[in-house]
Amino acid sequence: MTAGRLRGSRGDSGPLEVVILLPAVLLLFGLVVAFGRTTTAATNVEHAAAVGARAAAAAQTYGGATTLAGGVVDESLAGSGLSCVSVSTALSGSFAPGGRVTVTVSCVVELGDVTQFGFLPGSRTLTASATEVIDRTRGGTG
Repeated sequence: MTAGRLRGSRGDSGPLEVVILLPAVLLLFGLVVAFGRTTTAATNVEHAAAVGARAAAAAQTYGGATTLAGGVVDESLAGSGLSCVSVSTALSGSFAPGGRVTVTVSCVVELGDVTQFGFLPGSRTLTASATEVIDRTRGGTG
């Protein structure tokens, strides 16, 4: 027997290596795609919180800010194609000229929807917050 690589009785072990490595490579590729889509979904929630905070800071009253932020967040998430099972938008902070308003968005998504691999069970809650300063000259009155 010569020194070197051991070979099967047919003289080549290439097909056997492909049969063993192909499922592992496909699984790795699937995990990379799933991770990328989950990261994109988290970025979409962060963007929705940011536009919600901007909208709330531009409103004249606290009630108007709550309504406006909720509408803008829902519109942003729908526009991104992210289908949340449930969405909650919370507003906090000092709603006075020069104050800061914070919008927190929580979106529960099904993992099968996010990754577009329908067979993945479970869900994940994506949460993001954004803060904006209320304009001193246009700010709300509380």
